[in-house]
Amino acid sequence: MHEFTIASSIVNSLLEALEGYPGAERVDEVDLVIGELSFAGIEQVTYCFGVLIEERKQLKGCRLNVTTEEGRAHCKECGYEGALNMGSGPGYHHILPVFACPKCKGEVDITAGQSVSIRNAKLIIKDEVD
Repeated sequence: MHEFTIASSIVNSLLEALEGYPGAERVDEVDLVIGELSFAGIEQVTYCFGVLIEERKQLKGCRLNVTTEEGRAHCKECGYEGALNMGSGPGYHHILPVFACPKCKGEVDITAGQSVSIRNAKLIIKDEVD
């Protein structure tokens, strides 16, 4: 289950980011982008994230907003740039899929949709009263 590893990486990144902001008390909200070619389940990542933040004071109650990024490719043969035909069968989740150009069936380079990334994080900063 690579969703647990993804959620752990998000939590570690957020804790590391907090260290870089003096006065930051906690993370309130996170915007996460999950590429459809990462094959990460949104519900599983969200669940794992919720479990991992429960015991961390700086992250407890943090909202996770998830959007998806479409898988896109560039064809080396005909120059097509655009979306890929994604299969919905279980083979796409159990083996390494090989994608071909939807127009000419040529070899493609994947240009988007492979990663999981934090787009934004909202931190709560402690007010300093003189």
